[in-house]
Amino acid sequence: MSLETAAPPVLSSQPTYDRVSARSETETPALEEITSQYHLGELAEEINEKHYKRIALQFPDILLPHSTIIASALSKELKKKGFGDDVMVFVLGDTSYSECCVDEIAAQHVNADVVVHIGNACLNPVVHSPVIYLFGKGKLDLDLCVKSFREQIPDTRSHVIIVAETPFQVYVEPLKGRLTEYVNILTTVPFLSSFTSQIPFAPSETIIPATLTSSISTTHTNVSAIPHRAHPQLQTDLPSYILFQIGIPPPPAQLHLFTLFSRPPIIIDPETSLPQSIGNLSLARRYKMMLSARAASTIGILVNTLSLRSSSELILSLQRIIRDAGKKHYVVAVGKPNVAKLANFDVVDVWVVVGCSRGGMILDREGDFFKPLVTPFELKLAMKRDIAWGAGEWILEFDKVLKLKDDDDQNEYEAEENSVDDDEDAPPEFDPVSGRYVASRPLQSAKASRKTHIDIEIENGDGQMNTSNSDSKGSSQLISVSGNAGQLASRGSQHYSTAGAYLQSRRFWKGLGSDFADDDESGAENVDTEEREGRKGSKLEEGRTGIARGYFNPDV
Repeated sequence: MSLETAAPPVLSSQPTYDRVSARSETETPALEEITSQYHLGELAEEINEKHYKRIALQFPDILLPHSTIIASALSKELKKKGFGDDVMVFVLGDTSYSECCVDEIAAQHVNADVVVHIGNACLNPVVHSPVIYLFGKGKLDLDLCVKSFREQIPDTRSHVIIVAETPFQVYVEPLKGRLTEYVNILTTVPFLSSFTSQIPFAPSETIIPATLTSSISTTHTNVSAIPHRAHPQLQTDLPSYILFQIGIPPPPAQLHLFTLFSRPPIIIDPETSLPQSIGNLSLARRYKMMLSARAASTIGILVNTLSLRSSSELILSLQRIIRDAGKKHYVVAVGKPNVAKLANFDVVDVWVVVGCSRGGMILDREGDFFKPLVTPFELKLAMKRDIAWGAGEWILEFDKVLKLKDDDDQNEYEAEENSVDDDEDAPPEFDPVSGRYVASRPLQSAKASRKTHIDIEIENGDGQMNTSNSDSKGSSQLISVSGNAGQLASRGSQHYSTAGAYLQSRRFWKGLGSDFADDDESGAENVDTEEREGRKGSKLEEGRTGIARGYFNPDV
């Protein structure tokens, strides 16, 4: 039985709707096939060894129809190991963020001791929960895959490296064994940061079956530039290799792989076991997005994950470099971003996405989103004084982005600001994409405006007004602001708000009586005195005070 595709709801982007709501149901496998495919016996051994009592099973959307069968099969395996009724198995019904990431938030809701992540995984390090990865075994026609390999790479002396999405990792070594005439083939295996991490109290990470990673200590000893993969010693530099990829990675991973190799990768579609055309991938559009971030005045930090180990540190780093550049920023946490959600934040000029390097990053190839979206790596380049983007360089991993060298002069923007005289205007800035004049550093302008004193009037006890400045201390006296109150709120305050300034510039109605302000200022001599007095409105008086169940009226 298949699920018919209906029209997407209003304000929902078509790709998101197709991915979540229009998936076809898969056939329900037998219990014996489930137990073998997901290595539930070995999983029960791991749970018994670590003494886990509350187990949370996380599934991708496509496997949720099988979740109850897998949970029941696991419970039977645990009973065979002697577990009693005190062991509880939970099924996480939906993922908070990307499917490939471990959902620690949902696991904490049920106070789980361990998260069993089933299906395709990004293998990014987590913060709190111990994790057991079950990749399963995807369907692939190995004979047809071998035929495609020979057709795409006819030269048997070519240097080839085989990479697979985690559900198809079981086919990597058998594929190499069928290609004995190729003498320069290297294979990769999944690699977890916990294998070499020296971080104390880091949660444990386990891959089942263990045979997938057993070669890390013997042959696959080199950590690859391909994220979370290890391979043997390279015979030449990595760009000279031909990448043969089993399984279709998400668009951000495709672009990243494209930048690592001099030749476009060969990507095999598991459904057909034939190469899939991925089109022309280029960093030119990413360079354009980076220039948009450079000209932006307000940057939104879009948090698309809270489970990754370095996410908090990266957010703090982005906040610092944005402030140092004189720009305003907002931090917004969105579980599964789409066009409708981000359209609510009109004041944001550019979004920087802090998410998983595989399923959390957003490459807006179709131009659906109203504002540009960039990666943390692109934002770091945009905030530098001089842009130096290496050829083919595009970094997604949080740890590598954090290790990027910042500008030698960390106070370069402040030094430039101090070098400009008070009476001299700042040099004009233009958007390199649109060519329009922009003010991309609003906080610097606000800081300069705060150097001037703000005159205020203080009413003393005799009813007379004394003029002072913002440095005066009249804490117990009534203070009334003279001049433009809106200008004081936006430029003279200690916390400059680009959102407030943006809304103030677009607001045309400013309260009762403001409708006739232009007439009064333009010298409407034809309006008689009585009509002009009527336009000023009534005098404000203090009314009732208190709460709804008991107002206090001083006149009663």
